[in-house]
Amino acid sequence: MSTSEATTSMHVDVSAIFTSIDRNKDGRLTFSDLRMGFKDMGIDISDHDLKTMMNEVDQDGDGAINFSEMLTIMVRMHKKARENMDLMRVFEIMDKDGNKRISRSELKKALKLYTNKKVTPDELEAIMNEVDFDRDGYISFVEFAHCVHLFK
Repeated sequence: MSTSEATTSMHVDVSAIFTSIDRNKDGRLTFSDLRMGFKDMGIDISDHDLKTMMNEVDQDGDGAINFSEMLTIMVRMHKKARENMDLMRVFEIMDKDGNKRISRSELKKALKLYTNKKVTPDELEAIMNEVDFDRDGYISFVEFAHCVHLFK
């Protein structure tokens, strides 16, 4: 598929999404429209994050999202989903036993492999204290992703 075909395909998909969310067919999506539309699509987003996203892309400042602005939202959501998939791949590589959490031992091995430096027990403990928010002795994907985003 060429770039122009992919762009056209995305435009059609976003157009269908926009039309389905725009229940009153006025060509504008309000906060309420987006809230219900995302809920219908199974997209979980907080009110705060949705308002922030709307404010960031509402270029004409009318408090609603037009089709062009919706394209921007969908591109951002697609990019975030791809970033999360990439993070998941890294997490899965580090999670050697596949139990959906990274142990101290797995972290130590990953740090040695990727930094080419032997981590001392004190350094390992300090990292775990920073990353393991729920203090269960393991790093979950949520904890891992949160820490990676802090360093961006």
